[in-house]
Amino acid sequence: MRTNHFVFLKSSFRLPTIVLAAVLLLAPGAQAQFYEWSAGALQASKLSTVAFKGWLPERSEPLRGTLMLIPGRHGDGRGMAGDAAWQGLANEIGFAIIACQFADGDPFLYQGDPQGEVSKCINSAAEHLATESKHPELAKAPLAFWGLSAGSNVSECYCSKFPQRVAAFVSSSGTRGPGGLVPGKAEIPMFFAEGAKDKPEWIKDSLKNIEAGTKLHAPWTLAFQKNEGHGTPLSKAAAIQFLKSAVNMRFTPPAAGGATPSIFKSQLPTFSHPSPSTASAPAQLHKIDLQAGWLGDPETYEVASYSNFKGNKAKAIWLPDESTATAWREYLAQ
Repeated sequence: MRTNHFVFLKSSFRLPTIVLAAVLLLAPGAQAQFYEWSAGALQASKLSTVAFKGWLPERSEPLRGTLMLIPGRHGDGRGMAGDAAWQGLANEIGFAIIACQFADGDPFLYQGDPQGEVSKCINSAAEHLATESKHPELAKAPLAFWGLSAGSNVSECYCSKFPQRVAAFVSSSGTRGPGGLVPGKAEIPMFFAEGAKDKPEWIKDSLKNIEAGTKLHAPWTLAFQKNEGHGTPLSKAAAIQFLKSAVNMRFTPPAAGGATPSIFKSQLPTFSHPSPSTASAPAQLHKIDLQAGWLGDPETYEVASYSNFKGNKAKAIWLPDESTATAWREYLAQ
């Protein structure tokens, strides 16, 4: 049985530090953008510490979804909710942020999530942030993921269990990349930052799983960086650009007649927020048209639009747009 008790800092007065945080959040004129809480233990996953920190952009209109930030093995990623780069991304795409901590216990079981306990906990976290922030549209809204190492493994498990809810996923040094394929998973746009100096067995497993998806024409981007090892810290800018473009693509409906409109420009398209009357209904995520994107040569890093690419398209790396193609090329050239 899972212990499921969410303790929000806004309403807890057990510790002086908690009181201080609550006072700062609720001070006159301040925007209560941050929310911290504990989810207790995950018994089946043998984790005793599960905690989250949420952040919302300063806007009154409904939000489109939530960006989940999940650190490496037993790490505390809650500080990422305050990172200006992640906040900038969330503000641009109209998402909230939930930064996670999964720690203290078995180091591997939660990464495989065999009973779906961790994935369900992520859903519960989105629901609790929706309630506490008074943004009910977030309870069932789409999620986007960035995960580092073990956090990538947790994220890909969620993609397997709830593929219809995932707008996009970025993996930084995941030890198995996208993991195994299940129905719907290959429709999720994914970005894989892999360092050539990482453990060979992890690289082998990741590349094998990525290749399985690309054979099915999955909208997946491999960024294989020759000078990085485990962690790929240099990939952050490219990861953020990919999420910007991919999330907006998923929210862009096909044009009349079934053709997918081209949104692949240097400037992001203007998006519309869900209306209050439909805010509680999950948004429809649209399938990506690969031929509307860009391609990159994995050897030379040359990039071009799909129709103008002169290299071997069968071996090329798919990229959502020109901005992501540029970021991909700059990352790999470092």
